Amino acid sequence: MAWRRPPAAWYPVLIAGAFLAVRLGLQAEARMVIYPVDGQMLYGQDSDDDELASGGESSGGESSGGGPKTYQRIRKTGGVRAAVYGFQNFNRDKIEISYQIPENVFRPYNDSFGYTKQGLNEVKAWRENARQSAFKLAVKQSKSQSQLDHAIASLDKEYDKRVKDYLADHGFRMMKGNIVTVDMPGLVRKNSQLIKPLSLSFEKIANSKRYRSGDIIGSVLSFVQTAMYYKQPDPVFKDKHTGGVLPPITAVLVGWGDCDTKTGLLASVLSNWGQMKMVGVGVPGHYLMGVLLIPEKGDLFLEYKGLQYVLVEPAGPAWLPPGQVGEETMQLLNGREGYKIEAFY
Repeated sequence: MAWRRPPAAWYPVLIAGAFLAVRLGLQAEARMVIYPVDGQMLYGQDSDDDELASGGESSGGESSGGGPKTYQRIRKTGGVRAAVYGFQNFNRDKIEISYQIPENVFRPYNDSFGYTKQGLNEVKAWRENARQSAFKLAVKQSKSQSQLDHAIASLDKEYDKRVKDYLADHGFRMMKGNIVTVDMPGLVRKNSQLIKPLSLSFEKIANSKRYRSGDIIGSVLSFVQTAMYYKQPDPVFKDKHTGGVLPPITAVLVGWGDCDTKTGLLASVLSNWGQMKMVGVGVPGHYLMGVLLIPEKGDLFLEYKGLQYVLVEPAGPAWLPPGQVGEETMQLLNGREGYKIEAFY
């Protein structure tokens, strides 16, 4: 199996960042958003802290989604954040995974996600200062109005770039109409190597169990669906805009997330396998994903660029294997507003 290689700058985080003990294990395309058009359809084969975590410990019981018993223990002690999860996959194998990371590594990671009004105001202040300087220079050098206008236009262009760069550095992107949204493909790609220790955990057991790709995907899917609680993050938390999403490592260390958060985590873990290709699928008020697999009988899938992606629903708490989605999700996928696809890898 071929792993994606991390940039050299990430090695200190990977080495210091995570320790995992597990009992199960495991054995990609430029970003693009496509809105449904005639001919693009869903297919179903015929069936015959404080802020985020307060520390302490939490345990889960019987899965509310009809799955097996699960548990999680979340701790923050001695300058270390740690999480232990127990769950069962669709092969009926019981799994336990653990993850820990020093607080001084986690804190800057978590703080880097989300933008603030102050941050945007600082970019705006740069533009105002640059405009004032350009005006003073034009007066001093007796430049024409057209020359001044050209200089201001160049500054405005640079301002737009700086705003986009600031948002990108904090996990967001600017869409048409100046709409700011979480950059889900970017989130997955950025966290791919950072979450690799968790992928290695699944890798070890998958090798021992001789799992195939569908079993691997189902194992990680079971984790996010049943072992992690479903909870929606605040869209604005302590003056920071989060878009209602937690970054993957944060989600693991607090034990919960919503559909976007869990999709980002699932895709980030799976993205460490070079052959894994995935797409995000957005419908009104909901988010899920598709994985490049050969659909089996009864699997729900969609076609993207001539390839078939089996749908998976990470949100939970329903315990749904790859190829199945909830009834409400199915209605949204086939609804009037349709869905959009964006390539992760």
